[in-house]
Amino acid sequence: MSGKQPYDGPIFDVQAHAIKPSSYDVVATAIRESAGIEDGTADVIINDICKKLADDLQGEDRLMALGRANIQVVTINTFFPPLPAPVMLKIVHDLNIWMCEKTTGNPQLIGTASIPSPPFLATVGLATDGKTFIEKAIAGLRHSITNLGLKGVLFASNYDGVFLGDAAFDPYFALAEELGVPIIIHPAIDPVDGNFVRRKNIPTYSGFLNDQRTALLDLVMAGTYEKYPKLTIIATHLGGGILTSLGRFKALSGRFPADPWYTDLKGNKRLLPNPIDFYLRKIYYDCNNAEVSDIQHAVSVVGIEHLCTGSDYPWTDDKFTRVVLGQLDDSTRSKLAYENASSLFKYRLGRM
Repeated sequence: MSGKQPYDGPIFDVQAHAIKPSSYDVVATAIRESAGIEDGTADVIINDICKKLADDLQGEDRLMALGRANIQVVTINTFFPPLPAPVMLKIVHDLNIWMCEKTTGNPQLIGTASIPSPPFLATVGLATDGKTFIEKAIAGLRHSITNLGLKGVLFASNYDGVFLGDAAFDPYFALAEELGVPIIIHPAIDPVDGNFVRRKNIPTYSGFLNDQRTALLDLVMAGTYEKYPKLTIIATHLGGGILTSLGRFKALSGRFPADPWYTDLKGNKRLLPNPIDFYLRKIYYDCNNAEVSDIQHAVSVVGIEHLCTGSDYPWTDDKFTRVVLGQLDDSTRSKLAYENASSLFKYRLGRM
């Protein structure tokens, strides 16, 4: 039976954020200078959200959110000003070491790796040792997972305005598939179409979600799952609502039948052998801020096994989520709140 009281059991939160404390001033400046963020919104982000993010993973609000039984998958949503490639690699290296130091030994925190901008690194040629900067970034990511013990990778929905279907991302997808770790996709700090309707807080309400939708569609239509069929992707915010557009994708694929093509790993141009919705059903989705009706629709499309819970901490807490979980039947609630994410991250209590 559906419960009427808010759910008070454990939550496995696949979307909890952080920033390294020493990065606070740089992040605050970037938020303030963003053309797509309204001034009042920037004030809230800088003076409330970012301060909670920069808590060294031990702030009072985070500890309250964790309680005694909850799990947080901790992510850093990186974005970079123009920087030399070696500097960018060093920043990401230091972030991943910090993440390892702060999550190892705490069974309630699961650390994930950050990456530098793949499209940028793909354009800057060779390092002094003759290797490409992409090769060096991939080596660093491999080290972060196999040696530092980080359990997943955070991808922004775009880097420098380039969505995830670009070939620059292929080595990262290949490594994640090889190592069997999930990629979490979250809206980028700067949505591609973010410079609009600044008189209201439209980017926060829908701009980030639009970026997420487009990133997932680009990834799918670029043949990512054909090239890396065992890849595990978790899309935050229910994929920006992409599961409500399956009919449109089907109709347009019929109208433009040559559109869904991709380049395979041998460099051959091929048509996708399956419709777009086939690949979208392979993705896992977190149900942050989703109503019961949103969850029921997602279940009807991808099945309950492909849904997880994320709080988007500290943008929102889990109060709304707990109210919604309390309205679900026991089986749906347990899978959504904890079991599915626990399986994805191969989690066993006390394993760290």
